[in-house]
Amino acid sequence: MTEKEIEKITKILEDAGWQPHLCDTPIPTYESVHAGHLVDPGQIPPGMTLVPKAFLKVYQESMVRVIGNSMLDRGIEDGDWVRMTYGQQPHDGDIVVVAIGNECTLKCYYEDDDGSRWLLSQNEAEKELYKPIRLDENLDSVYLCGVVTEISKPLPRVPVKNMRSLVSEAKANLVEEPRISVERVRCVIKILGKEIKVARQWYAVCRSMMDELVFDENDFGSFCDMVKNVLPSHHHLPKVAEMQTMAVESFAKPVCKWEERRAPVRGKRFKVYKTLADKATMLLTMSEAEFQEL
Repeated sequence: MTEKEIEKITKILEDAGWQPHLCDTPIPTYESVHAGHLVDPGQIPPGMTLVPKAFLKVYQESMVRVIGNSMLDRGIEDGDWVRMTYGQQPHDGDIVVVAIGNECTLKCYYEDDDGSRWLLSQNEAEKELYKPIRLDENLDSVYLCGVVTEISKPLPRVPVKNMRSLVSEAKANLVEEPRISVERVRCVIKILGKEIKVARQWYAVCRSMMDELVFDENDFGSFCDMVKNVLPSHHHLPKVAEMQTMAVESFAKPVCKWEERRAPVRGKRFKVYKTLADKATMLLTMSEAEFQEL
């Protein structure tokens, strides 16, 4: 991705009220600190990871990967990365990384009323596995490495079957707005009703409306009911049986595929049907502004 593309995306996010920061500043990463029992951190040299410069504080920082679940109740799980700030004085409730002799651990810091300092786990379900550590009890060379300021979790992919299920449910509940309003359809029926001289001529209007998805294919009943509702006193009301009679040969196809030589009517009668169908299509599809000018 180019720098210009990144700038464009950043601008879009900012305009939407987000606060994006480009990860452009390297800080050391360590493998790893245990959120469990005291372990030897080893002599693995640090790697580097990029974070936004704006996130960095006055103190130096590192990223450390967590192993173990002693801090599970505080949202720190095995495999998470935590950002640790060096040199800060911890306060009660802070999560800290502490080295004790040649061993290292990640725990919650607390100082009691007697002035004793404690490292406490946060895993109620397995509290018997992770005993409190009193830092004043004959522990060799206790050293506070830093205070944890942020947790970074690996982002899991969502199972495809979950996505498929959600989309299927959404589709089942989806109610699409009609492309052509009912009011427009009623107006078109009123306009063309003045030109209908034979009941069967309504088929041309019906076929056009089916082409424009106003009515389902071959749903002549709904069309006839609509005409009767809009023009109850019309002298030539359509009937389902007559509509079905006309839906043969090329007339069974969309209006754009009608052929006179394959139609149930020929000559002047074919032209009347075709003219009605084309006019219905025009009235249904023209813009609202154009329709209002009629």
